[in-house]
Amino acid sequence: MIEVQQHGPVVAIRMARALFGRPIYWTTAYWVDGLLIDSGPPCTARELLRALGRRPVEQIAITHMHEDHIGGLYLLRRRYPQAVIWASHRTIPAIQDPRQLDLHLYRRLIWGQPRPVSGVRPLELAIHTPEHRFRVVEAPGHSPDHVVFFEPRYRWLFSGDAFIGGRDVAWPREADMFATISTLRTLAELRPERIFPGSGNVRRTPLPELHGKIGHLLTLCREVARLEAAGMDPEEMVVQLFGGEPPIRFWTGGHFAAIHLVEACREYNRLFRADLPPSGRRRRRTTRRQGDRERDNR
Repeated sequence: MIEVQQHGPVVAIRMARALFGRPIYWTTAYWVDGLLIDSGPPCTARELLRALGRRPVEQIAITHMHEDHIGGLYLLRRRYPQAVIWASHRTIPAIQDPRQLDLHLYRRLIWGQPRPVSGVRPLELAIHTPEHRFRVVEAPGHSPDHVVFFEPRYRWLFSGDAFIGGRDVAWPREADMFATISTLRTLAELRPERIFPGSGNVRRTPLPELHGKIGHLLTLCREVARLEAAGMDPEEMVVQLFGGEPPIRFWTGGHFAAIHLVEACREYNRLFRADLPPSGRRRRRTTRRQGDRERDNR
């Protein structure tokens, strides 16, 4: 399934695998002035080529290593052999050998397994097109290799998955809360006037959402600290904060889960509390009721 939207000189090509005629999860490639930012998943690569039509593709820039952003590179390389492909030095190994991504089953079903692509160049400080200059900004958190592209004249920000709208109820285990909040603050300091995210839901007044996202995550970290001080363990916090695990935990085999979000908050809090042990070694505080039960069991 594919959708093409025009945002002035920027073309958004949204892609998703469909189930019963409905998209499962959108991911987006953006074309502007001969530059294609991200390439979508493997399962929609042929549709992406059709959507590009006669638009020239002279350069391709990748935000991060996930399969729904690098998956179209193999067919793009075949159609546009002279196009320069740019990626972070941390992203390039995954493009050259996607097997190292070790994809979960749901990811292979939804997006497919990327095929290897060689000849990718490491990103420099900026990408130049005939009409634009896109600054490369490191943006870890969602993944350690993530970068975003900022066009300062028009204040366009191509954010990949560094900014995901809405309130978080589940995270992957590998996401980093400190890096995510730091990246969001960096993006806000750029004062973008338009954000082009990986979802394709383009924001025309993005600053309030960026600040709102930062506030939401910081509030969540404070709530986790409060509950931890009250003696709750992470599983109890999930129930208190989210009413239990969301359905996405089941559908992703536990890869996305509320417990991972709680643990990310705990690790963030520990960066500012040297007296607390790492979350993996923390022992649950025994409450009076638990102590009574333990004595009864003896």
